[in-house]
Amino acid sequence: MNEIQGQLPILAGNKGRYQLLRPLGGGSFGDTFLAIDLDTLTQRHCVIKRLRIDNHYSSEIVAGIKKAFEREAQVLEDLGDRSGNIPCLYDYFSLTVTDPQLNTPQEFNYLVQQYIEGEDLSKELEQQGRFSEAKVLTLLNNILPGLDFIHNHNVIHRDIKPSNIVRSNAEDDKFYLIDFGAVKQVIKGDISTTEKSIVFGTISYAPPEQIKKEKVDYSSDLYALAASCVQLLTGEFPDDSRDVNNLWNWQKYPHISEHLGKILRRMLQEDPYYRFQSAREVMEALNKPDDKPPGLSPRTNNDDKTIIIPPPQPQFIKVLLITAIILTAAGVFITLYRYQIQNSQGSIKTIPGKLFTDKQFGIEIKYPQDWKAEKQEYSPLTGGTIAKIFPNTSSLNLEVGLFIRIEDIQKSQTLSEYNQAAIEQIKKSVRNVQILEQQSKKLDDREGYKIVYTGQDQIHNFRFKSMEVWTISDSKVYILTYRAEEKLYDPFLKDVEQTMMRSFHIEPIGL
Repeated sequence: MNEIQGQLPILAGNKGRYQLLRPLGGGSFGDTFLAIDLDTLTQRHCVIKRLRIDNHYSSEIVAGIKKAFEREAQVLEDLGDRSGNIPCLYDYFSLTVTDPQLNTPQEFNYLVQQYIEGEDLSKELEQQGRFSEAKVLTLLNNILPGLDFIHNHNVIHRDIKPSNIVRSNAEDDKFYLIDFGAVKQVIKGDISTTEKSIVFGTISYAPPEQIKKEKVDYSSDLYALAASCVQLLTGEFPDDSRDVNNLWNWQKYPHISEHLGKILRRMLQEDPYYRFQSAREVMEALNKPDDKPPGLSPRTNNDDKTIIIPPPQPQFIKVLLITAIILTAAGVFITLYRYQIQNSQGSIKTIPGKLFTDKQFGIEIKYPQDWKAEKQEYSPLTGGTIAKIFPNTSSLNLEVGLFIRIEDIQKSQTLSEYNQAAIEQIKKSVRNVQILEQQSKKLDDREGYKIVYTGQDQIHNFRFKSMEVWTISDSKVYILTYRAEEKLYDPFLKDVEQTMMRSFHIEPIGL
């Protein structure tokens, strides 16, 4: 059937006739259309994927393209009706038609599937900004049962990412996984068409074993799902990142709870052995109290029978506490605490008398008696935060805090080079950022740098003010970050500058 310029045709499939309405997308491998199923009583909407197999592809590539496309159809047919989170397959057929671009007869394969009216999560992130933890938990609790279902039927998605998750407009808090074909990888020659376990995935979300084209398992999908959640929570994601450490910059986004942080960290372990091994395990972890995990049994040589128990890693939960809950109770705190501050700004006093030390990194810092310090377990996944020090004025005080972070850098990196990179990162990651001050600043009698800036909190929509001071020693950057809701910044500044930053000291660490 010819496709006339400016007029979309009616396609005759095996199970119905389909009127194309408008294009939804396109690429080097074909196009996607919104259509009407003319042979249904309701004339339901559907999505038609058209696979165009150009003549210039080798026979091996053509075979791979067809195999991937057919596999997607098979997955939709076998699991779509039963999973609850996968579109249903309506039809699958091929036609020889005139290619509108080449004006020559070409073979086209068509896949007709359920139309999910809604936006994919990458578009939602772009339009609405980063997700709250509540929204991400809703996503996980909805999508994990579907993921568990397809895994139980020996299907691994291999390309989970925000753009392949669609929120349905017709159903409350209902999400669908789409795109099980990964045809692009075949065309680009990125996968073997003969291997039993074909390697798919988008590099920014795929786990290390998938990038290396090694064997993938169910935990590979869990890794990609967690990487997607990190992007949704933070609004950031590096292009072409192969380093999971680059996914986490929690101190900039203090709205992620301790409990969720630990679960995401385990899903993102580099070694599949240390991850959750099933979507069911993740669901159970999300819905149980945040208890200390039991020990991890030694690795065995029988990979197929290995039972995974939560690993005895350092307590990641405590690490995230530095930043994770700063804003979660902001609504309640702002009402009560602002009133308190407005009536007592003139009476806040610095009362030195306590000492925080960390022998692992050789640091010590004094802080006032009316503040308290919480030590955090160091992890690069959290941006290296090792401590949070905050006023003890009220248990509801979750907006004011000093955070101590440590980052590893290359020996060749200079302070000037780090300053430039850090400032660019602040400009990139902070919404509506305004740089107020930046200058050289000594810390522990070492050359350092200071920057003061304001930004807009994307969750609670208030302005915050932050001061960061850092110095370099032994290929490590020591960073002190004071952050507060803008109206609360000045009352505690004396404590921070005169007591804590002035007393900060780094001891040489013995090898």
